[in-house]
Order: sequence, then structure tokens, then C-alpha cells
Amino acid sequence: MNGVLVIQKPQGLTSHDVVNQARRILQEKRIGHTGTLDPLATGVLVLCIGKATKIVRYLESDDKDYTAELRLGMTTDTQDADGRVLETREHEAPSFDRVLEVVQSFQGVILQRPPAYSALKVSGTPSHRLARKGSLPLHAERPVTIHQIIVLEYAYPFIRFSVRCSKGTYIRTLCADMGERLGMGAHLTALVRTRSGRFRLEEAISLDRLAEMILGGQAEAALLPLSDALGGFAAVSVDEADAGRIAHGMAIAVPRPFSGGGRASRVRILGQDGRLVAVATAAEGMLRPEVVLLENIRNSA
Repeated sequence: MNGVLVIQKPQGLTSHDVVNQARRILQEKRIGHTGTLDPLATGVLVLCIGKATKIVRYLESDDKDYTAELRLGMTTDTQDADGRVLETREHEAPSFDRVLEVVQSFQGVILQRPPAYSALKVSGTPSHRLARKGSLPLHAERPVTIHQIIVLEYAYPFIRFSVRCSKGTYIRTLCADMGERLGMGAHLTALVRTRSGRFRLEEAISLDRLAEMILGGQAEAALLPLSDALGGFAAVSVDEADAGRIAHGMAIAVPRPFSGGGRASRVRILGQDGRLVAVATAAEGMLRPEVVLLENIRNSA
């Protein structure tokens, strides 16, 4: 079973929990996801099934959209509502104009310090494990991009907003930083991922619905083909001989006509049957495979 599955993650489960449940439902061990969601969060969790695990790196780098809610005046050790309260600050409610000014000041390229309670590894150990043992790693700040941020509703002490951001952005850290800039602290209280790359919440299915589809013999209907999942890349169709060369890791000349396009210089190599043979880079008139998806193709060179 190979393809991409868009799951609507429920609250209370980790991303790893969702992967484990999908493994049981699909009877498939090779499953990976393209971006962690904390237990508090819900929404789009993209799973790569079977050979699709080879394209995780392309999908996880996509921008993401969220709808979030924060509470002002209270900080927690995890920066969200699942954490232990560290401090409650008495403060006059800021005006809507002040809230708007602060929230919009985070738009653009910003420096963000990943939280101690995160999956980042410190000498091979996940940071959150160290944090739960009382050691709070101080991660270095790193740049992330907030493409757009919009205040949707403000009813003190809650602010609800939408954000479009780059890979690696921690929304709970964004909330905490907003609270600090307002002078009263804050933590994340609700989070929904509404988009991850080309995958949107409207097309996501629940784990229960997935189980129903499998029982009803609709497994293939639940999965998006690998080629479609990488629809942002330009596509190049090759003959059987070139497909064989690509499948064996060999570079081939760029077919004519080919005008390029897609994201960066990566392209999808399609066989004569339309299946995805590989992802390759196009440079200097050659296509060089990065990831081969279809093996055992006869090389007739």
C-alpha cells in the first residue's frame, strides 16, 4: 500500500499515536508523518504510506496554516494549556489597537527559540524527555517566517488569530512571545492546522472514517497517489529506457521539449503508464534522480 493520507488529527493524541493507529488500521508498518502536532492541537496531519515515506522530506518543508487561540496573563512550562502554570500576572487589558499592533509585529522573518518541551534532540535525546526530568534545554534561536497573521477575535483575555508560516514555526512559542511583548505573558489554549502544503482540512478524514473505508474495501480511495501528492513539481514523462536508467540511479538528458517550472529545480519523472518513477533535479541539461520510487524497471540501454 503506497500513497499519502490526510488525517484529521483529534485532540489528545500525539502525532506518533495517530501513526500507530494508522499502522493497525492499514496493516502497514511503513508510515511517517510530515509535521508534528502536539496533543492539544487538531487538524491536518499528512501521513506517508509505504513507498511514500521516501517523499516525506519534500512534503514536510511546505508552509502551513493554523487557527490559534491564546490566553493572556498566564504562562505555563509547555507554553500551552497542557502545561503547569508558572505565573499569573495582573495587568490591565490591552486595547484592540495595541493587540493588533503587537500581533502584526510578528509578521515577516523572526527569530524564535524552540521550547524545551519539543521533539528537538539534545545529544540524541528528545528535548521534552529532558524537560520532564527537570532539565530544561535552552535551544538556540532560529529564523522562521510568518507570511501572514490576522487577528480574528479579541475578547480579553483571549485572542484568536490565523497564521500562515514556514516549516519549524512553533505556534505556542509565538503565543508566549506575543504575551511577553504585551507585558503580561500568554499561553496557547487551542490550535487547528487548517493546511499543510497542498493538503487542506476539508479533505482530511478521521481515523474512524479510515477504519470504515478499509472495512468496506475502499483502501485505495483513501490514498492520494504519490505523483499527485507532489503536484507542485513539474512533470517529465520518459520512455521505458530512460525510466530504467533513472530507476538504477543514472542521470538522463532532459527530454525535449521541457520548459522547467515547479518548485526549485525538482521534477517528477513519470513512466509511460503515468506512475511516478522518481523525483529528480534538473540542472545543466540533465535529470539526476534524488529519490527512486519504482524499482525493478528494465534498463534497456
